Amino acid sequence: MKLGRRILAVSIILLAGTPAFSQLRILPREKIESVANPRLSRDSAALAFDTRHIVAEPMNEDDAPKTFVYRFTNAGKEPLVIKRLVSSCSCAAAVAVKTEIGPGESSQIRVTYNPKGHPGRFERKVFVYTEGEDDPAAILRLSVDVSNGADMSREWPVQMGPIRLRRQEVTFAEGVKAVEKMRFVNLSGKPLTLSCEEAFLPECLSFRTDPVTVADGEEGQIVISYDPSVSGSRETMKVILKGLGLPPSKATISVRLTR
Repeated sequence: MKLGRRILAVSIILLAGTPAFSQLRILPREKIESVANPRLSRDSAALAFDTRHIVAEPMNEDDAPKTFVYRFTNAGKEPLVIKRLVSSCSCAAAVAVKTEIGPGESSQIRVTYNPKGHPGRFERKVFVYTEGEDDPAAILRLSVDVSNGADMSREWPVQMGPIRLRRQEVTFAEGVKAVEKMRFVNLSGKPLTLSCEEAFLPECLSFRTDPVTVADGEEGQIVISYDPSVSGSRETMKVILKGLGLPPSKATISVRLTR
């Protein structure tokens, strides 16, 4: 590792307390709220739901998918057409029993939740869009609490704090440029963004995750690239993860070069 990289890492730590870092842009609370809870369209008043929030009974990851029903009535004077339903997670599939609802008519939106691979406590949302409107007419919420399935340790044998992996070691052929991907599941109970200790990352390696931020209960990939044309190659190297709340010795991925 070059001395310049060590100096840069120390400089960043020291500068973190200077006024320059205090000038980082902070998004207004209103902007953040508009993304999580967008404004509703004018059709919202006409969609009269019995409830827009269902709290599910505790589930286990090994349970079969369960369907939750959101009943509603068109309380307006004009027909409504359900154009599309958008779920915040692939684990919650939504379907409208009837897409064209006349004044005074009732219908249902059914949300089927699959707990497999999604342990944790969180809230899923379904955005209901009607024809002719860009904003959702309703936001349906489903609160779930899913415990780990019995086979979690078999499918994901390596536990590293709030994540589980299938392995914690990657191997590259010495002198051959390549990329290795390691799947992991986020069990932290909140969105998780992983990074690595750049100051200790060999220059021949690069690190990223896909996606950058992994939702609770979702899978992501750690992507490690090896470039032999860059200096720093050693037979055994380490990638130290950040964002897990663990000491470096318990948050390390081993990288080995083979001949």
